[in-house]
Amino acid sequence: MNAVVSTISQLLPAEIIDTNAEQIALYSQDVFSVGPPICAVVRPRTIDEVQSLVRACLERGTPIVTRGGGMSYTSGYLATAPDSVLVDMTSMDAIVEVNLEDRYVTVEAGCSWQKLYEHLAPLGVRTPYWGTLSGRFATIGGGLSQNSIFWGSGQSGTAADNVLSVSVVTGKGELMETGSASQQHAAPFMRHFGPDLTGLFLGDCGALGIKVQATLPLVPVAGAKGYTSFAFHESGPMLRAMAQISRESLTTECFGFDPYLQQQRMKRASLAADAQQLSGVVQQESGIVNKIKQGAKIALSGRRFMDDVEWAMFTISEGRTEAEANHQAARIKTICAGEGGKELPDSIPRILAANPFGPVNNMVGAEGERWLPVHGLVPHSRGEAVLAALESVYERNRSTLDQFNIETGYLIAVVSEQITVLEPVFFWPDELNALHKHSLEADHLARLNQFDAVPDAWDAVYKIKSELVDVLSREGASHLQLGKAYHYHSALKTPALQLITGIKSALDPDGIMNPGALGLS
Repeated sequence: MNAVVSTISQLLPAEIIDTNAEQIALYSQDVFSVGPPICAVVRPRTIDEVQSLVRACLERGTPIVTRGGGMSYTSGYLATAPDSVLVDMTSMDAIVEVNLEDRYVTVEAGCSWQKLYEHLAPLGVRTPYWGTLSGRFATIGGGLSQNSIFWGSGQSGTAADNVLSVSVVTGKGELMETGSASQQHAAPFMRHFGPDLTGLFLGDCGALGIKVQATLPLVPVAGAKGYTSFAFHESGPMLRAMAQISRESLTTECFGFDPYLQQQRMKRASLAADAQQLSGVVQQESGIVNKIKQGAKIALSGRRFMDDVEWAMFTISEGRTEAEANHQAARIKTICAGEGGKELPDSIPRILAANPFGPVNNMVGAEGERWLPVHGLVPHSRGEAVLAALESVYERNRSTLDQFNIETGYLIAVVSEQITVLEPVFFWPDELNALHKHSLEADHLARLNQFDAVPDAWDAVYKIKSELVDVLSREGASHLQLGKAYHYHSALKTPALQLITGIKSALDPDGIMNPGALGLS
């Protein structure tokens, strides 16, 4: 038995320690990369078990990496050295407290965004930011460690913008609580009690500790929603329209696709999926007349209206009343018309809103290709210029892209009132890895092409992806999911770098917490 495994086996129950070879292989890779093989997967069920594990690893100097739902692509939970221990937090998924009077919810870090959303919905509340599209698997602890966007981000910002308190086991095995809960005799009802210790642990990629609980604010579920869809001939008008919609805080979600990514999404869809998702839309509508009206509208529109669309933009707005939601939609239509946008049927945002946490089949291409996104968050004023700079990287590498049949596209989104998100994506024929096969629906996986491994194609994608990251860094972009893929350590100004390295040393003096994350050793 491995010496590390032998040590932790003496301190922890055998049923939470997994050394099965298939599990070791699965948990040693993410969506894009494969890391050194870990020596064990540990699935703690309590805070005490997390602390015992950390103390055992500290005694032996064993590195620890922490994993939530596993939907990352930036090596965030991949080990940098063999014989590391991976902590799978998904067994700690309890909803600890829902406090409707004081408007907060406390959850264990392994709780998925979908589980929390569905638990809160009958109570008429939700969190302001309420998860990623991969929220069926993605956990709240993972979302806070990596930071994330989508549901609610148009008005409420990122996951990290919507946290009151976290409980973290540090690299010394100590339990630290933040926000108002950092003081004696207080509940986790407020983020600030002196310096913002909560923010310190958000976006840290597990480099500063293991999140075991989080407390998030609650807001009422909206009384009404509004939807719009628009087509644009070019990226510039769409980016300008999205920026203005964002500045006026008109949507909870606003996102768009370039022509290639739009085609991918349409190819992935099927008549069976349309029918299944249509039932979600009908159930969401209030009143029998509305149910019939919206169901018929979507069934008749189908997906043919997207055939000739180039750049496509979609919005979802929320209001306390139908009148408020309709007012927001009307203003969005005015903005888009001013940029030359052509209005489309609103079936796509309706279907998405009615089925917020679908299968993660989009983690591969429509024909079974590998998929890799890259992203940068920039101020609205820089969106068009940075997109042009990214496009120049593709043009410089056109012969390589053609050689390996690598296709590229863009997802565009907005966050709060200030931020444009640019997400270049790659698709290329290559062998799927164990994580893909574990995460995709079995019937969907069975329909896909089974490509052979093409290591040179993976290397080419890695090289071009790295060039995109370099461009984004030079343009001053910010990032989510920093992991071990984006510039952080090398990008910081000296005073900030000295501060974060000092904090790392104070919380994790032996450097066992996710070595290499954020570029910190």
